[in-house]
Amino acid sequence: MKFVSSFLLAILTGWLLLGLFNNICYAAVTGEITFYSNRVDLVTNGSYARWVKEFQTSYPQARVKVEGIPDYEASMPKRFEARNYGDVMLVPRDMPKQTYSKYFLPLNDLQLQDKIYFPNNWEFDGKQYAYTQGVIAEGLVYNKRVFKSAGIEKLPTTLDELMTNAAKLKSAGKVAIALNLGAAWPLQQWDKSAMALASDGNYFARMITDDAPFSSGKPYYQSLKIAHTLFASEYSEADFILNNWEQSKRDFIANKNAMFFLGNWVIPQLIESGMRSDDIGFIPFPFDNSGKPKAILNFDWGMAVSRYSKNPDTAKAWIRFMITKSDFADVAGFIPTDKSRNTAMPQLAEYMDYKPEIIQAAPESNDFIRMANKAGMDFMSGNYIRNILISPDFDGSMAYWNKRWRQAKENFQATTFGE
Repeated sequence: MKFVSSFLLAILTGWLLLGLFNNICYAAVTGEITFYSNRVDLVTNGSYARWVKEFQTSYPQARVKVEGIPDYEASMPKRFEARNYGDVMLVPRDMPKQTYSKYFLPLNDLQLQDKIYFPNNWEFDGKQYAYTQGVIAEGLVYNKRVFKSAGIEKLPTTLDELMTNAAKLKSAGKVAIALNLGAAWPLQQWDKSAMALASDGNYFARMITDDAPFSSGKPYYQSLKIAHTLFASEYSEADFILNNWEQSKRDFIANKNAMFFLGNWVIPQLIESGMRSDDIGFIPFPFDNSGKPKAILNFDWGMAVSRYSKNPDTAKAWIRFMITKSDFADVAGFIPTDKSRNTAMPQLAEYMDYKPEIIQAAPESNDFIRMANKAGMDFMSGNYIRNILISPDFDGSMAYWNKRWRQAKENFQATTFGE
């Protein structure tokens, strides 16, 4: 009997020690938290309501309120200024890392570092302040029915083939590729493309030392030239003012649009809106004429916990649940952040059948973000790219941005050396 009691005591002690190791007391997972999400669609369709219910099954004393924020990038800065940004939120892309501790709590105590992709993206001074919602493969999402109706049998593996296919689609009365200039944020793909064209996921760190990164032959010039050609050739939608993001998805489903250049996350949105999965294809974007495909493996927004949260243990438990327990990645169209979990998306299998060179995007450095801000680039937000695309003088635009970048670089160096 003594042996049994000792054995049970040892198990109980182990459980308690495990709880201490994780530094989150299950009894402390109580109270209400608010999560501000960019995925309004998942709030509207009830997915988040289901995940909240599943979370509360494990933590019955906890309450989670999820608010979807349209145009998240533009809407959240005012909330941060007013300290009204909830308990769990997504880290603004242009926020310098040295300011993280002003707004967020470290997440190291979740002990997820060795189990997830991109664990150090939001790290500063050894503290990890956020973990990505999901992992993204960037590429061409195409409508198989539209391609077939336009007589396109060979999928593009070179840039010339892509332009030839776009011309055929235009002749067939289709929008070859929806760039979504009016929404602006989808244009961030052309920021990301610079990494593929440089074959370097850490390209932005190198860009800091370049006086003229928008010059002919360089990755940014090549990327933006592709986008400009697509728009100037009228292969994309004509409207560059209105936010037609939701309409572009409906038009894709209605066989009016043929392609998107986006991450695989958009595929479940199309399926949920009524499109058959079998009619959706996904391949690497052909950035050049080498015929050698490249795949950008990227990270989505990082989830963080407010340093002002009244229930930080509940907030941290919510992040751990979303990453390790929920089916968020499958529903949202991501590769799961948790490396031990697989995706069943057939389009990703098609994509990887091309055996592309994998380019894993590195997080942007503080210095790059500061320089981009000084130059006036709304990096990963798209407005400066929209202005370039609608300009009739592409090379003039590139000269302008070289000048802005050079001035920012000189100003940045003067400030840095003066500190």
